[in-house]
Amino acid sequence: MRSPCRLVPALIVALPLALTGPAFAGVFKCKGPEGTTIFQDSECGPASQSLQTPKGGSGPAVDLTQPMDKRFKTPEEKERLQAALKISGLDQGMRRGIEFCRTHAAAHVAGIEQVYNGWRQQHAVAISTSESLIEKYTTARERADSVGDIVGLLEQSLQLRAGNETARNTDNCKSAPVKLQSFLTNRHTDIYSTVGGSR
Repeated sequence: MRSPCRLVPALIVALPLALTGPAFAGVFKCKGPEGTTIFQDSECGPASQSLQTPKGGSGPAVDLTQPMDKRFKTPEEKERLQAALKISGLDQGMRRGIEFCRTHAAAHVAGIEQVYNGWRQQHAVAISTSESLIEKYTTARERADSVGDIVGLLEQSLQLRAGNETARNTDNCKSAPVKLQSFLTNRHTDIYSTVGGSR
């Protein structure tokens, strides 16, 4: 069994930049022998109890040639997909922010990476469920188009569009972790429970 600290970086490395499919095969939420919650990349063993939420992509296949509104059986399914797209937009926006700071202010990239890693660990099940929902209900083109707004909003909030102004990029990357944490704490906080995979 892998520890949570070792699992999250492994998942991040495996995560593709383009949203063309599930980010990873699955994250399993288990209750350990002492009652602790453990996230791992394999099914819960005999010494642990599964706390896994059913995957969002379960059930019959959806006809992706149909207009978007025709793909849902209930309004709740549509709300779950909208929340899932926001979660993926946050994920993509944070990864872009990390790459920006790694390129323009490498000395300050660790802070934003730490916030991102903590967010992924906290919401691992919701993120996994979101990827399944997105895979089930949308085409690759729709995924890319749908996450653009929230990616742009996050980039604007972090002010990571400074071009090649070294001093400004350094200041922005230095302050990015605090701004990012504030963004995650105060905006879109209901999306994890709407998807149905929050802790």
